[in-house]
Amino acid sequence: MGKRGRIPKQKDKLTGHRDSTLSVLQGGKAFPTPKANSRWLTKTRNYWKQYWDSELASTAQQVDFPAFYRLFQYYDEVERANRTIQNLGNKGLLSVGSTGQPTINPLISLTLKLEEKILKLEQELGLTPLARQRLGIAFGEAQMGFKQLQQLLQEDDENELNDPRLLMLEEE
Repeated sequence: MGKRGRIPKQKDKLTGHRDSTLSVLQGGKAFPTPKANSRWLTKTRNYWKQYWDSELASTAQQVDFPAFYRLFQYYDEVERANRTIQNLGNKGLLSVGSTGQPTINPLISLTLKLEEKILKLEQELGLTPLARQRLGIAFGEAQMGFKQLQQLLQEDDENELNDPRLLMLEEE
């Protein structure tokens, strides 16, 4: 039987909630652009190229490749399912169930499930505006907005020096 009480802390473990072993990942791609799957639709391959040509690709790491390939595979499957449903028209919305009852086309169910997975992966990889904000990823327009804000604050400081109320206080 073990002794009672708190388990003593190991000396090699960090104390407190601060971890000094964290490292900051450097931005910028340090690897060649990965190739798109040749079996994907042209539309999916174009999305792949657009992503890797964008500034956002600089936040990606090689360890993320499986997640990116999975995401774009989902994009491709959704596009193929949507095309099939569209070709079937209104009669493609319903199909016959195992007991003869009308049910939703299984492709529609598949598409809805895939879109949930897509959204989750997009959020994890920072591909939505809110996800980028949560991850602290800012580009172009946001940086310009910050520069403009900084300029406005400097102009405000200059205007404050010319405030007539302050001039009246100085005269007294």
